[in-house]
Amino acid sequence: MRTLRANDILKDRILVSRESAHLLEDPLRAMMAADGTSGSPSDTTSVAVDFEGIEGIAPSFLDELLSIFESIIGVEADARARSLVVLNPPTRLSLKFEAIARGHGMSVRANPDGSWLLTNAGNTCR
Repeated sequence: MRTLRANDILKDRILVSRESAHLLEDPLRAMMAADGTSGSPSDTTSVAVDFEGIEGIAPSFLDELLSIFESIIGVEADARARSLVVLNPPTRLSLKFEAIARGHGMSVRANPDGSWLLTNAGNTCR
């Protein structure tokens, strides 16, 4: 699993717009393609986004990030297991973020290290 550092691409300390999330799309797509993750036949597609140096994210930013993630890996009927790890989240996991994940068919939980693990409903890696 490779990690994309949001602060290397986004210079804002607080990420509120959907447009900000779109600035991560090309680097995320390139990283996943280089890793052979995008469109791979494997059972699991995973990627990490590191928010170190970011002070806050808005629900709309996370919603768009999940939409981008889905568009990159595809949302085929067989729904490969997919996960997105949020490293160094700048805010605590809230009911708003959980609702956004559910809207994308994903669940989210906080790990002991503080990171968030977002997985699709069919993923049994919990």
